[in-house]
Amino acid sequence: MNIIEYIKYKLNKKEFKLKREAKRFAWLSQYQFNTIVDVGANEGQFAEKILCVFPHANIYCFEPLPPVYQKLKLSFEKRANVHPFNFGLGAFASEMSMQYNEYSPSSSLLEMLELHKSNFDFAVKSVPIAIQIRTLDSFFMEPVTGPMLLKVDVQGYEMPVLQGADSILQQASVIIIETCFYPLYKDQYLFEDLYEYLVKKGFRYVGSVEQLVSPKNQQILTADAVFIKK
Repeated sequence: MNIIEYIKYKLNKKEFKLKREAKRFAWLSQYQFNTIVDVGANEGQFAEKILCVFPHANIYCFEPLPPVYQKLKLSFEKRANVHPFNFGLGAFASEMSMQYNEYSPSSSLLEMLELHKSNFDFAVKSVPIAIQIRTLDSFFMEPVTGPMLLKVDVQGYEMPVLQGADSILQQASVIIIETCFYPLYKDQYLFEDLYEYLVKKGFRYVGSVEQLVSPKNQQILTADAVFIKK
């Protein structure tokens, strides 16, 4: 196999894996989303998958860490319908210190607890970095083009994001949000807190599309919970 054949092989393998992982979202095609809001986009892992189902939807990706944001921006520079933004989301506008983790998806505005460190030793070291925080409602001053999907994965900071998104929650048809069953970060809200909040906002829980288990004992630690507007 020459170098060109090898590159084609690797690209085909990546595309096959992406399409296979995207199948878990295929059932969402019934909603015909025109707008997708990706809070905690990291390098665009979720955006890549959801684009397989909704290739023409406008996707708004929010990633506050500058080095990670640059990778996100580069990944979608040829996709006019993907819009990356370099700030975080919360309950109100501010400047905050974020812990930039050696494994960037584990970066958080909250302090990491021992349960996380003991289970994932590749995601322990971090350095503080100042980031800007806005609210979703202040960003989307005008109604979005629906139907809309909201995805939130911000390592324990999910509740403040929701608290700054009253208008967006009224417009969202489906929410996919990371929820924890045991605290991995200090002062984070757990599954039952997010469940109660979203039920009061008019959503119902219908299951999870993915879950993270402890590599030590297979205990379920987190799940990407799905909530649908009643």
